Amino acid sequence: MFGDNLLSHSSSFLTVSSACELETKASIYLAQASLSDLPSSLLEDLPTPELVSKAGKGDVYDTSFWLGQAPTYTPLHRDPNPNLFVQLAGKKQVRLFEPDLGNAIFHHVQTEIGGAASAAMRGAEMMEGAERGALEEAVWHPSSSSFWASEGLQCEVGPGDGLFIPKGWWHSIKGVGQGMIGSVNWWFR
Repeated sequence: MFGDNLLSHSSSFLTVSSACELETKASIYLAQASLSDLPSSLLEDLPTPELVSKAGKGDVYDTSFWLGQAPTYTPLHRDPNPNLFVQLAGKKQVRLFEPDLGNAIFHHVQTEIGGAASAAMRGAEMMEGAERGALEEAVWHPSSSSFWASEGLQCEVGPGDGLFIPKGWWHSIKGVGQGMIGSVNWWFR
């Protein structure tokens, strides 16, 4: 568990997420919303963990809030800074690949779809269309002949769990189960 301190500060969020678990066919995913854009009552429930403020230079580069109804999905990508990812509600599965292997998977997918996207600059193309589908297939359903099929790391995070994602490590994240899923992360230098 990441720690009771963050959980005690997220009581408003957890109450909101429980109240929002409606039976519906609609799907929504608020992906990578800046914490600074949240209402102050929610922002107070998500303080920067001491671990982040004391790590590295103590400089929080950016923060994001992720809220959606299962299933949610973020395609394979890498971040330019270390990342502390904390699960607030629901569960997510995370697949991680060291920098060289993730880069090789990304370039394999680009070749497969005839794409020329940059691994350094990611935009909307990774969230829709052929690239999104090919990345999901490569990461979550690789063929046994894929050079990365038995490589990488996988874990499942639940409420209160935190995961450190090192700078440059490739990762893909899927929300699983039922109901609302919420996460927050801090990138720092």
